[in-house]
Amino acid sequence: MSKVLVGVYNELEVARVTDFGYFFATDDGDVFMPKRLAKGELKVGETTTAFIYTDQDRRWVATHEKPKGIVGDFVTLPCKDTNRMGAFLDWGISKDLFVPFAEQEEALRKKKYYTVYIDLDRKTGRVFASTKLYKYLSRDTSSFYTDQEVFLYIAHEVELGYECIVNKKWRGLLYKNKVFKPLKEGSKIKGFISAIRPDGKLDLSLTKQGYHSDDVDRKGKELILLMRKKGGSMPFNDKSHPKDIMREFQMSKKQFKQILGYLYKIGVVEFTNEGTKLVNI
Repeated sequence: MSKVLVGVYNELEVARVTDFGYFFATDDGDVFMPKRLAKGELKVGETTTAFIYTDQDRRWVATHEKPKGIVGDFVTLPCKDTNRMGAFLDWGISKDLFVPFAEQEEALRKKKYYTVYIDLDRKTGRVFASTKLYKYLSRDTSSFYTDQEVFLYIAHEVELGYECIVNKKWRGLLYKNKVFKPLKEGSKIKGFISAIRPDGKLDLSLTKQGYHSDDVDRKGKELILLMRKKGGSMPFNDKSHPKDIMREFQMSKKQFKQILGYLYKIGVVEFTNEGTKLVNI
C-alpha cells in the first residue's frame, strides 16, 4: 500500500469492486473510483495509474481522466464559471479547477483564458489554482548566463512583449521586437537568455545574440533549400524592407543580412536587381 498524493498521479491497487466502481486500499484509507471515470474493467489485485482529487465533501476520488496539469504545473485554461467564492477553470476532466478570489490577480471572467499555477492547500487537502504566478517563482538568477538555452512557457502578452515562465521556475520577458512569429499564451518554446537583470528578472530572445556560426550555417542551409524550391532565386536581398523579411522568414533584417553575407562570402549566392540567386548550386 502507499500514501495518497492529491493532485498528482498515483499507483493504486484494486481492493474491492462494486456495482458503482472500484475501491483502492492505501495507508491513508480507501480511495474510490466511479465506473464512469474508469478506463475499462479492473479486477481485484490489479494495479493502475490514476489521478486523485477531492470532491466537495473532501473525499478522495480517483480517475483515469487526464487533467491538463497537475500540482506544480503552470497551465493556461479557460474560465467556465464564476461565483461569490471564486472562479472555475476547465481542467480537462470532470472536476473543474477552482481559483479562490484571494488567488486572483484580477477578477476572472467566463470564456477568457488564464495562466495559473496549480497548488495544493495543505490544510484542506484540496487542489486549487492561482493567477498570482510570481509568488511561485524564484528571484535567484545566479545560475544563468547570457545566451544560455532555456525552456519558455508563454504566460501573458503585455505591452512590451510576453511574460514567460523560464525553466518552470523563473520570470522572464520576451520583447516584441525580438519576436518574429505569432505566439499564443500557453505555448512552450525554446529561447535564450539575452540579459540578467538585478531585480531577478530575465530578458529573453528566441535566438542567440550576435553572429553564431552554427545558427547561421543551419539557417543558411534552410534558405538554400527554399531558393531551390523557388527555382534558384528569391525576390529578397539585404536591401529588402524589414517588415517584408519578418513576414516571409520570421527573422529580423539583421539576422537575414548575416545569413546572406555568410552565403555570399562562401560563394553560394549573388545579389541581383531583383533579389538573390544561387550560384552553381
